[in-house]
Formats: sequence, C-alpha cells, structure tokens
Amino acid sequence: MIIDPSCKGKINTNEILREQPRFVNSVPNGKRFIVGQGYDKINIVHVYGGTPYDMGYAFGQLMSEDLKQLVPEYFSYLENMIEDLIKQLPPLISKWLAEFGLRGALDLNYDITRKYTPPWYDEELRGLAAGSGVSYEDIRRLNLLPELIKAACSVLGAWGESTISSTLLHLRSLDWDEKAPIAKYATVTIYHPNASYEGYANHFHDYYKQKYTTSHSFANFGYTGLIGSIGAYNEVSIGLGQKVWITTEQDITSRFVHLGLGEFHRNSSTNNIEFVGIEYSAKEFNVYSWKDMYNTPNHPILEDVVYWDPHPQPSNHPCFSSLLIDHYGHLDAISIIRNITSLLETGNTLNLIIDYGENAAYLAYSAPDDPQGPIEAFNRVHIRIDMMKLFAEPPPKFEDFK
Repeated sequence: MIIDPSCKGKINTNEILREQPRFVNSVPNGKRFIVGQGYDKINIVHVYGGTPYDMGYAFGQLMSEDLKQLVPEYFSYLENMIEDLIKQLPPLISKWLAEFGLRGALDLNYDITRKYTPPWYDEELRGLAAGSGVSYEDIRRLNLLPELIKAACSVLGAWGESTISSTLLHLRSLDWDEKAPIAKYATVTIYHPNASYEGYANHFHDYYKQKYTTSHSFANFGYTGLIGSIGAYNEVSIGLGQKVWITTEQDITSRFVHLGLGEFHRNSSTNNIEFVGIEYSAKEFNVYSWKDMYNTPNHPILEDVVYWDPHPQPSNHPCFSSLLIDHYGHLDAISIIRNITSLLETGNTLNLIIDYGENAAYLAYSAPDDPQGPIEAFNRVHIRIDMMKLFAEPPPKFEDFK
C-alpha cells in the first residue's frame, strides 16, 4: 500500500483492550464503574429514571470528587491561555473574552442561547450541581465551553460493500485540545430515562416540532460534567457524531454544523442500515447520502460511505479519501483505528468508533499526563465496550440503601 504524502501520521499498532467494567460505587438511582487502566481509565456512569434533575443529582453524587477537582483545574488552565485563545478564536469571541473574561464570556453565551435550549438540560445541570456540591453557575459554564472553543473533527459512516461485515461502522473523531486537563475525566454516561416524565411530553414539540413518543436508554461519550452529546448511541442502535469549524466572525452566528447520523435496524432482514450526513446552520439544512456527497477530486463519491475530514468543508485535502479507497471493502473498527484515524491524525482528543453490528464501541481519549506518551487519542490503546451489556445494566436495589 502506498500512503498518500498528505497523510502525516503513523499506523497505530496497539492491541485493542477488552475487559469488563469494574464496579466502584452506587447511589439510589446511579452506579459508577471504571474500565481501562492508568492513563487509559474511563469512567462509566449509569443514571436511572425520575426527572432530569434526579439523573443529574445521581451523577453529581457519584462524581463529586472528580468535579470538585476538574472545575477549578480546567478553568485555571484556560485562564492561563486567555491571551493565546484571543489570538486563535474568531474576532467576536475574542472580543467577549477581552471584555468580560472567560466566565463572563460563557455567561453571555448562555444568555444568547438559553431560549433555544430545552428546559430539561438546565434541570439536569441543577441536579448535577446539587449532587456534587459544585456551583450551578460553574457547572453551566463548563457545559458552554465547547460552544466557545474551536474544534475540528471527522465523521465517517461506512457499510455494505465498503466493510468486511457489511454492517454499519460509525467514526466520530474529536479534534479539540488534547492537552487539556479534562482528558483525565473521560466518562461514558448511560442514561436510563423515565419515559413518563411530563417535561418531555409538555415541551418536546416546542423545541423539536414533533410529538414526543418515548425515551430510550442512550450513552453519551464525553467527559465528567458535560451533558451534551459529543458522540452518542442508544439501545435501538441510533448514533450521532458531529463536527464544526469556526473560521470568521460571521461564522459564530451562522456557522455550519455537520452531523453523522446512523441507524441500524437490528431485527430487519432487508434495508436495515441508514446513514446520512446532515449540514445545518440557522438558515440552511442539507441532508446527504453517499450518492450526493461533495464530489471533487480529493473527496470522491464512494458507495456506502459518508465522510467528512477534519478540515473546513468542502475539503480539498486528499488524505481521508485516499485511505478510504485503499481500505475499501476491508473496513472494520480495528482497521479504522490502525490504518485510518492514526494516519489522518484525527481524533486527537477522543477517537470513537461504533460497530453497530457488534453493538460495541471502540474508544480512546488523549492522555496529557502520560510521561511515556503518546498524548493523542488516535495513537493510544483503544478500549472495546459491549454496549448491549451497558444498556441492560439493572438499577441499584432499593434494599441496598435502607
């Protein structure tokens, strides 16, 4: 295989780590486990039923000590970088930071976006704050940081003729700040919601313009205290991952977000896989299948493949497409980890591959404190997690808390 010279990385030769999550502790409506070792440790937190406040409260109780360390550590890290951030970020955000400081800019961001945010997110944040003992304002600011800080990510959906198994593979690579201390708080949160919660039924249509029907257990792949979905997957095999790139002042209010949305109908014999790329802003909404993606010399159409590389779209960088062409028909989670994300150098902060056929997630996080390195997630050991087992995890027993 001849690797395109635009691919600057090296092959990831690490073995996949396969182990069962280890129980840590529980509260009346939550459980905490860990998987992995040392700098590759990942928290797995289950929260159950009740209201969003109740689930946030359970998470806060289980992760209280981590949150009390993370919040001041992360804000101190970012405040020490303010001058560099002002130079790197779009002019509008830089102006906010210069005038109001980091916390003030995050509060302004909240004031601008709050009317578009469903109330159950705020309820969960308030529960998280109450359970952890960290102030609601700081928990809220923590969750708004991804809205301010530039990221560049990759998305891939591959199935059918492009893969070994013909079932769906979904890559969500997060290229953010691989040296940030939040990397030490890698967390997969499994929500087991109460489908009868009135808040969903009463307000769902207000925000999503469709009738609420039911709720499913789902996993958020991210970090302690961040409740938004960096990457997500649910018990009926629907997953999502997103990318965004901010380049100019105008983009901060009219920027495009790119989503990869996958669905695998596990009990259907035909037409059981769907994957689309969604591109949207305040003024536009575009949906792409593999048949109508950008078709350029360096982003050719590939049957049963939807993909965006970490660069501004439409991209003219040839590395991603060249790797997909080289490995077409031989793709699986391991080949993506070994031969694609590592050579493309995408997923420096979080590298997540969901195999819908296996009902499994393969993931790695960056490790800025590991003296042996490497720091970047795409070069590190990836852990395989059985998602079916996570979704089937029973709630704590009531008698354990009498």
